[in-house]
Amino acid sequence: MNATHVPGLVLAVGGGLVAVRLQSGEERIAKLAGRLDRRPVVGDRVELLLEAEEGARIDVIEPRRTELRRQRRMQSEGERAMREQVLAANADCVMIVASIADPPLRRGLIDRILVAAWMGGMEVCLVITKQDLADRGDEPPAVVLADYAAIGVRGVLVDVRTPAGTATVRELIGTRVVAVIGHSGVGKSTLVNALTGGSQVTGAIHELSGRGRHTTSTAVWLDTPEGGALIDLPGIRSFSLAGVTAADLADAFGDIADAAAQCRFNDCRHVGEAGCAVIEAVDPIRVASYRKLLAELTQD
Repeated sequence: MNATHVPGLVLAVGGGLVAVRLQSGEERIAKLAGRLDRRPVVGDRVELLLEAEEGARIDVIEPRRTELRRQRRMQSEGERAMREQVLAANADCVMIVASIADPPLRRGLIDRILVAAWMGGMEVCLVITKQDLADRGDEPPAVVLADYAAIGVRGVLVDVRTPAGTATVRELIGTRVVAVIGHSGVGKSTLVNALTGGSQVTGAIHELSGRGRHTTSTAVWLDTPEGGALIDLPGIRSFSLAGVTAADLADAFGDIADAAAQCRFNDCRHVGEAGCAVIEAVDPIRVASYRKLLAELTQD
């Protein structure tokens, strides 16, 4: 067989191997060409070179329509350093899954992911789980959902263990490609299993795992019965912003950006300056979250 170039979709990554789906529906395990300038991630569109003896090789990673990025702390030669990490590519939406209690809802984590998603060109939706524990939360879930709805983030409160809860989330995400992210212990895996009809990962991903290549590079692609897909990210402990400036942060906090137009000084940073309209107009919880992220971005 002569060498053939064909397009493909990245389903999972492990070590130096990648599970890829071809347009025909066939799935292959591919190696990486040495000349690639970046590593593929789940959701990437790629070009494969198929050869009879060499198998499949990824030669090209197509430009990404969207991407979800973060900074990850790495340990290298006894020193700790931050490295930018792309978690998923070409998703339409990022679905943030957070429980109202056990573990408690963390607005700071939600806001970080919100900023990263908007910077990466994606919509955002919020799923608050453990509806049965609503009275044990630090704040009423209705208040949380209303606050985020005010800045354009659609959200729902559900019990992911029930058909009604799953149906509510199905309606929220539709047939889009959705990157699913959340803190460990919030019920994300239960929700993902329900949304995918309990289907298991595809054959190529199983093969990748069977070769001893742990597929934790960031994510796994899972089809949904409605014709969409989930990019299921591992549970996270923290989320640090990557490539975001102070100006980007102000724009991402839409309510703050709107109020800032009325500040006395054009360079107001909304951290206590005289004549700051943000302090008067925006929820103190939102302002506190903004200040914390701003301090992280501007620290030496």
